[in-house]
Amino acid sequence: MAARVLAMLLTSCLSPIALAQGLPPLGTQDQKPAPGLAPLGASPDQKPAVAAPSGSLSVDAANADLKAARAANQEKRYTDAEALMLRDTAARPSMPYLWLELGQAQLGQKKYAEAETSYKAALSGGGEAAMKQPSAPAFYTEGKGTVAHVSVSTAPPSKGLDTHEIQGIADSGLGEVYIRLNRVPEAKEAFDRAAAAYPAQAAFYLRNETILFLQTGNAVEQVEAANKAIALDPTRAALYFFKGQGLAAQSTVDSKTQKLILPSGCAEALEKYLDLEPGGQYAADAKGMLAAAGIAIKPVKK
Repeated sequence: MAARVLAMLLTSCLSPIALAQGLPPLGTQDQKPAPGLAPLGASPDQKPAVAAPSGSLSVDAANADLKAARAANQEKRYTDAEALMLRDTAARPSMPYLWLELGQAQLGQKKYAEAETSYKAALSGGGEAAMKQPSAPAFYTEGKGTVAHVSVSTAPPSKGLDTHEIQGIADSGLGEVYIRLNRVPEAKEAFDRAAAAYPAQAAFYLRNETILFLQTGNAVEQVEAANKAIALDPTRAALYFFKGQGLAAQSTVDSKTQKLILPSGCAEALEKYLDLEPGGQYAADAKGMLAAAGIAIKPVKK
């Protein structure tokens, strides 16, 4: 049994784990349709959108487009969001939230090189980044958003933009790009920058880092990220499971007893998860790992 459990740990992520969105879920209210946008499913002969000259896009139109792109990203209509943000970043390359939404759309399509360019543009203020992106095709309608508190503004950063939030979102996005590309040192640095730049969302970013390393099968880095996240958010049960699962994936099997030999701290992490969420999403997995190591499950505290 222990050998089967270890094989499972090394070849899968156990229970399905949904990666948190790259942007904090701060708003879900319905928005009015943005002016000038063709509805999804428009006529087949619809012509591609033509990029507006730089600076020609009004602030109101940019705000409406940003809300529309947020809705598309949330609904996983990534190509729609990308099309709209490609047009708008070409028109107003100095607006960082447009680049952030574009990066999210490109991440959703696994366009990692393009997403890296977009997130870096959000950090640098646009510049030459708009010239590196493809031209925008046609697009769609809008609905719900993920960062509805954000509005595009032409005001200086100190007055109209939260530069700490921008850096946090952009660097966490870069962190995901680099994990997907197996550029681990760069990924870790990017997530650390994100957490330092925007402490209000630091635990959120480090939790995402943990899950991304879990999804990509990097158990060592998964545990390290989980430890950092736990230090900031010690009451979140799932973090202890992610730590325990990452350690369990590094287990060996006793040739005589056929039981798992868990690394130091593994059983404690799994038991802590069960203490916090005895009937939680990963409870069966945690109990299975402990049982494979011959560790009795502690009774639920009342």
